[in-house]
This record gives sequence, C-alpha cells and structure tokens, in this order.
Amino acid sequence: MSERLDRAKSILRDLVAFPSVSGLPNAPIVDYIVTYLADHGINAARDTNPDGTLSNIFATIGPETDGGTILCGHMDVVPADPEGWTHDPFTLTERDGKLYGRGAVDMKGFLAMSLAMVPDMIAAQLETPIHLALTFDEETASFGAAQLSPYLVALPFKPAVCIVGEPTGMVPYIGHKGGMEFLTCFRGLAGHASIPSNGVNTIFYAARFIDFLRELADELAANPFEGSLYDPPYTTISVGKITGGEARNIIPDTCDVVWEMRPLPEDDGMAHLARIKTFIRDELVPEMRATHAEADIFFGEESIFPGMKLDPQDRALTFVQGLWNLPPADVVSFGTDACYIQQTGIATLVLGPGDISTAHLPDEFIEISAIETGLAFIDRLIAHQSRAAAA
Repeated sequence: MSERLDRAKSILRDLVAFPSVSGLPNAPIVDYIVTYLADHGINAARDTNPDGTLSNIFATIGPETDGGTILCGHMDVVPADPEGWTHDPFTLTERDGKLYGRGAVDMKGFLAMSLAMVPDMIAAQLETPIHLALTFDEETASFGAAQLSPYLVALPFKPAVCIVGEPTGMVPYIGHKGGMEFLTCFRGLAGHASIPSNGVNTIFYAARFIDFLRELADELAANPFEGSLYDPPYTTISVGKITGGEARNIIPDTCDVVWEMRPLPEDDGMAHLARIKTFIRDELVPEMRATHAEADIFFGEESIFPGMKLDPQDRALTFVQGLWNLPPADVVSFGTDACYIQQTGIATLVLGPGDISTAHLPDEFIEISAIETGLAFIDRLIAHQSRAAAA
C-alpha cells in the first residue's frame, strides 16, 4: 500500500498544481494526464469541445469489450481566493494526516487514486475493462459530462457500470435532484422618481416575479412527495442574486434576477417552469408595455441538467456492494455528472472516499486515510475484473 499511496500523493500534488477552474481552458491538466497514461502504454482519447478550449478524457485499460466499469471524475475545481487559506491553494500541503489544496477532495483525490492504480490494472491483465472518464466543467453544470454522453453512446462497446467518484464517505448515492439555473432580465423605462407613472420600474416588477416564485416554492413545500428519500422531499426554488437600479431618485430601467429550481427526479420541473413563464407572458409583460411599448422580460436559461435515479435493486449497486461493505444507499440534493452518464443506458451510481463537507471551502482537504480507502476499493475492483466476474 505504501508504494501506491506515495504514487497517489505524488499525482495529487501534480493535479492540484493545475488551477483548472471551471470555464478556463484545461489543456495543461489534460496534457499531463494523457502523457501519464501514454507512459504506461494507454492511449487516451480527448473529447474536445467545439471551440477547442476544453476536453474530456476517455481511456480503456484491458480489452475493448462490452461490460466492465467506468471510473468517472471531473478535472475542474471551483475558484480559490487565497483569502482565508493558510497556504497556497494550488500547492498540496500535508499536515496532521490531511492533504490540503483546492480540489484535494472534490475531486482530484479520486482522480489521483484512479491514476495511481493504472500500473496495477495493467499488471492484473483484466478480463473485463476498466475505463477512465474524466470530465471538464462539472462545477458549472456538468457541461463536460453532457458532451461525453454521446461519445459514450458511439463507442463500439458498452460499459456495464459507472462509478462517479464524488466524495460520499463511501455511501452509495443512487439519486440526486436535477438543476435548473436561470437569469431573468427586466427591461423597463427610466425616469425621475417624483413621477413614477412616467417610467417602468423594473425592480417593482422583479419583486412581483420573485413573490410569484416564493408562492410557488411554498406550494411545492406544502405538497411533499410521500416516501421520498430526499431532504427536503420536494422540488425547491431559490433566488440567489438581484441587481438593478442606479440611485434612490431614479426609476430603475433594468433589474436582473438570478435564481434556481432543483426538481426531484419524479417531479416535472418543466411544468413548473411553464407556469412561471406563463405568469411573465400573460401578466407582467402586458402591464409593463401599457406604459412603455418596448419594455420586456428576457428569460435566460443558464443551465438545465436532469436528475439521476438508479433502482435500488439494480445489479450495479449489488455489484459495487459486493466489492465493499457499504452502508445503505442514499440520495442527495446536489447534482453530479452521473445524471448524464445514466442517459447512455449505463447503470450509474455516485460513490467515493472523502468528506464533501470540506469541499469548496478555504483549506479544502482530503484525509490520507480516505486516499488509502480509495486505493483499497479500486484494488478490489481490479481483482474482481481480473477474474472475469464483472457485472
């Protein structure tokens, strides 16, 4: 274990050094991983976005046949303002049994574990393959996984199981809510605040819109899905940011509202969205245009990604539970790349070592013991698939 652990820590140190923040070009970290795999005789494919700035990576260790397992993780991280950190966020620092650095737990730790075990995968002469699927921009709405989905469908073989290695503390997650992120822009008419009727006050209309969202959110909360495993057991709506106006005595002609909806997999988020758009179209816009014909409300969809749901009786869960003594399966409210992988027909679950509560914070860390757990788990996966017993 010591040699594997040292290898994983060394790789993690290299990965953390790449400031692969979502939305920024990721060629440096992609080049590093592709070169590492090539040095071990593994040909890794780049699945590059249309403008050539961002790439996923897909690689197969073992035979290119149906079956086998995908180990999936994202290469991007959230921004890291040095304020609040006790050391450089992009320099891996070891202290008191923990490894500190941006992305250490979310989720470059899982990438480092998987890459560190590549020599063992090769030596095992796998009879069913292990695939590595590494994605870009998961933190901004799983854009890389959305692009990877058709890539996986087009493969000449079909993997059986995908493990998305988010830090779950080795609790298997078999479902999560969807995500719908919006920017709603109000455009009215400026004027002097002493004569409000001469303008279209966009903050007033934005406030009515927000109140409609609140009423809908309260309605959804009052009608939870009975027996749901989610906390809370209903679709949620939240307003996160409002910007608009110039001064107290100027009628604001612009106001923007940033908000989100997180629908349960069994709920119809698009139906709720249709109600919201109908309210805008039939009530707010006509009133605004009664004063100013060019007034309008623009509805921007920043991202919409689906929920994820795996049947608790699915053989993928049984397969993974057979590798490790796992606690009962659970669900979460935040999103992951699993939502797009499952759309390919590959049975997908979210499972990995480490604690998600330390992610996205200053002094993000992963415990070294969690790295050891991850290496041991992958070792059992290798042993299983070298016996041709994969799901």
